[in-house]
Amino acid sequence: MQNEYVTLTLYHGCDETRQTRDIKFPGPRENCDFGAGFYLAASKQTAEEWVLRESTPVINSYNFKAKAKSILHLSGEDWIRVVVGFRTRAFRVAFKSPIVCGTIADDRMDIALAAFMDETLGDKRLLEALNYCKLGNQYLLRDSSECLSFSESYELKGQELQRAESRWHSRRKGMDVFVKSLFKKPVDGEKYLSDYIAGGDYVEL
Repeated sequence: MQNEYVTLTLYHGCDETRQTRDIKFPGPRENCDFGAGFYLAASKQTAEEWVLRESTPVINSYNFKAKAKSILHLSGEDWIRVVVGFRTRAFRVAFKSPIVCGTIADDRMDIALAAFMDETLGDKRLLEALNYCKLGNQYLLRDSSECLSFSESYELKGQELQRAESRWHSRRKGMDVFVKSLFKKPVDGEKYLSDYIAGGDYVEL
């Protein structure tokens, strides 16, 4: 188990072709879901939807190979604590692992996350919204791109761009309706933002 490797094709959307030598660490976006670093999507379609606001949307694909033990997989309350910690800065989040993996929470989750932040929604319903959105996993490389080798890049345009835009709008509309339905069914035993803040720092064991 200690020497097992995970091999995947991962995708990064931006406004240019980005070879591995062009990846900079730690990166400027410290308030993102898992903190600063280089983010990749496990799904090409998701990466396409990430770049719809770019003037020149480019999808880069990479071959990923890393030891399984070097990857921290976040789920459930751990996922919430990490995302809340980085987005609110209400408590400290610290990792030992160089790679972090967990479900994506892009702007289609904004309504659900905002409701959690103002304590209108509890954690069980937040996770229900996350599962409904089905955006797949993202990988964060915290300090090195040694586990990546560049494969190819392409500009998203024409019919591919139109399909990506259509997917985004369709998912956003469905997500908004679903989250509003969650407000009507409170769940017993939920934790709220104040409970997570009271729990203190998140430090990977």
